[in-house]
Amino acid sequence: MTAHTKGSGLKWVGRAIRRVEDPALITGRGRFTADLPAAHWLRFVRSPVAAGRLRRVAKPDGTFVVTAADLAGVKPILPMLHKFDYRPVAQPILADGVVRFVGEPVAAVVAASPSEAEDIADQVELSIDAAAALVDARDALGAGAPQIHVEAPGNVILEGKAKTAGFDAVWNAAHKRVGVEIRSHRQNATPMEGRAAHAAYDTATGRITLTCTTQMPHLMRTAIADVLGMPENDLRVIAPDVGGGFGQKMSLCAEYVVVVWLARKLKSTVAWTEDRRENLIASFHARDQYITLEGAFDKDARLLALKTDIISNVGAYSCFPTTSGVEPLMAMAEMPGPYDVQQYQCRARGVLTNTCTMAAYRGVSRPIITLTLERLMDKAAAAFGIDPVDIRRRNLIGKFPYTSAMGLVFDEASYQETLEMAVRAADLPAFRARQKQARQQGCHLGIGFATFSERTGYGSPAFAARGMAITPGWETVILSVDPSGFVEARIGSSPHGQGLRTTLAQIIADEIGVAPEQ
Repeated sequence: MTAHTKGSGLKWVGRAIRRVEDPALITGRGRFTADLPAAHWLRFVRSPVAAGRLRRVAKPDGTFVVTAADLAGVKPILPMLHKFDYRPVAQPILADGVVRFVGEPVAAVVAASPSEAEDIADQVELSIDAAAALVDARDALGAGAPQIHVEAPGNVILEGKAKTAGFDAVWNAAHKRVGVEIRSHRQNATPMEGRAAHAAYDTATGRITLTCTTQMPHLMRTAIADVLGMPENDLRVIAPDVGGGFGQKMSLCAEYVVVVWLARKLKSTVAWTEDRRENLIASFHARDQYITLEGAFDKDARLLALKTDIISNVGAYSCFPTTSGVEPLMAMAEMPGPYDVQQYQCRARGVLTNTCTMAAYRGVSRPIITLTLERLMDKAAAAFGIDPVDIRRRNLIGKFPYTSAMGLVFDEASYQETLEMAVRAADLPAFRARQKQARQQGCHLGIGFATFSERTGYGSPAFAARGMAITPGWETVILSVDPSGFVEARIGSSPHGQGLRTTLAQIIADEIGVAPEQ
């Protein structure tokens, strides 16, 4: 072991070292929520219909079943956004009189084992007067469509608008305009490990320790304490090894609230583990969008202006803490992508439907806006009769720092250089020759080019600019050196399989002058 490296010229960042978090995981010694024993297990009874009036919940005699009536005093989930004509809508912890999507939790069965809870849940009878359901965002915007929430007339929960000062003049004077319509269907993150929660009551202090599959233990603690009206210091939240997050596990789910509420009520341990069907129908979905995009070009195929309309199906409720604005507002802010275009008009709407609530999922809107923008560039290339690579050469950002039409500042990047590297690697002239020859023989060879930019390193100003009531984007790190010379680092960020522990060990080793093993 190297005891001290400060000033030696030795650097750990950038070196390939063995990941310190892997041995436990690949040998089956990881610590997961579902491994914890509990005295009481939950099974949720979920709505089998997408919309309707909940008349009655009939439970078998002698069973312990929790319904909305038992949760008097528990506040609903009510995420807030103070911009974009946002309409806050409340999500009850358990459905109260109305069901709004298939899979919405209506009741919670408590039993001594998961299998017993499941058997009892199968016997719970729900009396629901089914109503016409809205599952498509465009249908929800139609005249006379049923209202999902009275607080959001027309089923529009938020609307973002942007238009640069010189847009109309540039748009009307353009040499050519090209349009494209793209639909991104609903997706589920489908992590290997579904949601799970384990709440343990400490009889000595009355505190609850909640172990759960979450990407945001600190905000989970704040949110649950607020909803239950309990002191935040009476709740500790632990994120153990988490088998996949991808954004699906960074929102507050109603089921965790019930688990903590029951642990306090029973003064015992209560646990719930989601099955695969529950994850598919009732865990947060993403990316259900319609995008219409038009581009205005000059005679040399340079992009002058973009006009877009974004319709995002956000589901039946708004997720906490990012709210239902996470998809449509991200699409609005980043639609111009890595292209040099200074005139921009956008309308982005979050539309309520009788579907599972939307939340963040890997890339948040950027896959669909990248597809839409790149498809537009390909269509424009065809309209001008030029190669798709050439139209990108003429329009990719090349000078930095660059400020987009939406005010985003781009640091140094290499969009044009990377494109040329791809062209050389593919030997594009030779490929075009083979492509032409193949078509003469009735075969089709294809090649596509796309350039993508993702904003990273969000700080609290970026979240505050959205008008979120909860403003993440800050972090606290505590470093201490014990008498033996070893360094302990405490950081709130959760690992998600990307080697965070190893990476941090390398960074700290370089800064302090020790080896990563220390």
